[in-house]
Amino acid sequence: MIAPGKYLLISGISALALNACGKSGESASIEPMLEALAPAEWSDAAARFVDRDGAEIGYAVFTDGPGAGVLIRIDLKGLPPGWHGMHLHQTADCSDYADGFLASGGHVDPDAHEHGLLNMDGAERADLPNIYAGADGRATVELFNDGVALYPSEAAAAEAGPWPLMDDDGFAVIIHAAPDDHMTQPIGGAGERIACAAIKGAP
Repeated sequence: MIAPGKYLLISGISALALNACGKSGESASIEPMLEALAPAEWSDAAARFVDRDGAEIGYAVFTDGPGAGVLIRIDLKGLPPGWHGMHLHQTADCSDYADGFLASGGHVDPDAHEHGLLNMDGAERADLPNIYAGADGRATVELFNDGVALYPSEAAAAEAGPWPLMDDDGFAVIIHAAPDDHMTQPIGGAGERIACAAIKGAP
């Protein structure tokens, strides 16, 4: 098995019906983003992203790998141009958007590792590559995290196997204002939380 903390990062685009977090009245404006994001068979988990105003700004969709790892596709609009840190958080709660998404809790880190993909004492299972927003504020990415699984399995139950994310309170994907340097504790200098997707289960 590949050691947790190694990631494949690929450009991505392509569908699902899903869980919401944020103002439902604004969902129609981002629905075409979902339709272009993931194949129909990607039905394991999905969620809308909301920003600090509670506006829906994109989607995240997920599918479990065969025994280990999670494949993730993300499409966002309205981000500040440039690189942004991105992490998995412990709780599927984006409701406190005005206060900076603190309800999403800390990083997923069952091994008590240090933060950072470039850290010799890391990485946390929460750690993901940065996402890049172009001049128009759009960011689209596909990535694979082999240190986690969506749901418990035999592989996930094995010692040092992928950690199941779907516990009683789900999990969240958080986007930060600044890039993650993958070294600095505790979040790589990524700054405030500016977008959140709460993942609570299959749609």
